[in-house]
Amino acid sequence: MHWAFQSLFYMDATERWFKIGLDVLLTAGLGILLDRWLPWSIAWTIGFMIAHTLNFLFNGQLWGALKHYGSLHQTFEDFARYVDAFAQRAGREPSIASVLVYGSLSRQTWSPSSDLDARIVRQPGLLNGLRACWFLLQERSRALVQRFPLDVYVIDSPRALDKLRTDEEAISLHDTKRDHG
Repeated sequence: MHWAFQSLFYMDATERWFKIGLDVLLTAGLGILLDRWLPWSIAWTIGFMIAHTLNFLFNGQLWGALKHYGSLHQTFEDFARYVDAFAQRAGREPSIASVLVYGSLSRQTWSPSSDLDARIVRQPGLLNGLRACWFLLQERSRALVQRFPLDVYVIDSPRALDKLRTDEEAISLHDTKRDHG
């Protein structure tokens, strides 16, 4: 299920269309390439399967999902080091208005199997939406390579934060208004 839907139901519109757009572009590229050697229906089916799997690996949350199966443990120092570096990277990206952390970190219930639950509030505008999604693709790819459990989404407006649990006080990692006056 995680591979099939890749958290599309949790995403706001910009991130959802970005992820679907990646699938379409990768499928088309692979389908055209494979079409040289295979019948078109097989080429495009294989192209989609490969594209969707690549999107899942590099723009998904593999380690965040696997942590539920006890497959991942880390020290608090490693966790804190990743969170600090993530906050610095987000602070350098002009398309990001704020980054808010929820989950075990905000509840102060961190454990070696905790993931980073965060929401990136993007600046308004289509270009900012694309840039924020591109930033998140890079961040998810980094987390994949570093085996870091990341559960982060780009949201289009602070109103989307109203859907989150009310018993968690968000921790701000970055806020353009606060950081720049």
